[in-house]
Amino acid sequence: MNLQDMTRSLPQTERLYFKDSYLTKFSAKILRVEREGKNKAYIVLDATAFHPKSGGQPTDTGTLRGQDCSLKVTKSMGFRDVVIHYGMIEGEVDGGTVTGEVYWEPRYLYMRRHTGGHLLDHCLASLLEGPIETTDSWLGGDCYVAYRGVAPSLGVVLEAVQKENEIIQQGGRVIVEELSRNELLDRIPNAPNIHRLPNLEKYRIVTIEGCQPIPCGGTHLRNIREIGSVRLVRIEQLGDEYRVCYDVTPEPFQ
Repeated sequence: MNLQDMTRSLPQTERLYFKDSYLTKFSAKILRVEREGKNKAYIVLDATAFHPKSGGQPTDTGTLRGQDCSLKVTKSMGFRDVVIHYGMIEGEVDGGTVTGEVYWEPRYLYMRRHTGGHLLDHCLASLLEGPIETTDSWLGGDCYVAYRGVAPSLGVVLEAVQKENEIIQQGGRVIVEELSRNELLDRIPNAPNIHRLPNLEKYRIVTIEGCQPIPCGGTHLRNIREIGSVRLVRIEQLGDEYRVCYDVTPEPFQ
């Protein structure tokens, strides 16, 4: 499927997860459908709660159900400002509206890992007494954050994880806001990776209480206690970058 052709002339998708990462059920209008064989299809809606694979966050999965059809969403993709849903389809799609449901268990795990990754950045930077540059991340099965430079010692990284877990137990709000580029440059001139940001009208800024704000388009928790606790899996040096592989406990703190 040519995604450029699929999204041509379509308006920007309203991304409902920007306003509420905990939203799993929604209704939306069908804008375009393209079949792939008999049993698969691509569907574009005017709004969605499905987060596409991007920024190190895996795709959301779930279902879309219309009056005479259903789509088991196996992946959602972002192309320009449009989100495309893909999966196994049953029935005939004749326009109209659908109800969507995002599978909560994997989404919530990504939220916990993602917020935990930002907090890990903060703890490492505080121990290394200087800014650190993130280069990559992945919130899927082999979860990690990658940084520029030579990896710190195992002792330093373990101390950062211990510090993170102490902060998690204290709790703290995660605040999401939108800023214009001028507001971003004025309020957060040294925001992480600011030089890599595209030129947008609005930037989504995520701030964990007590930590540096960071531009981020992913889904996050409301309070860091929901992370549970973080454990170090391993440290990898890959050329001029290093990865801190980590995971979160099966259950968050209550």
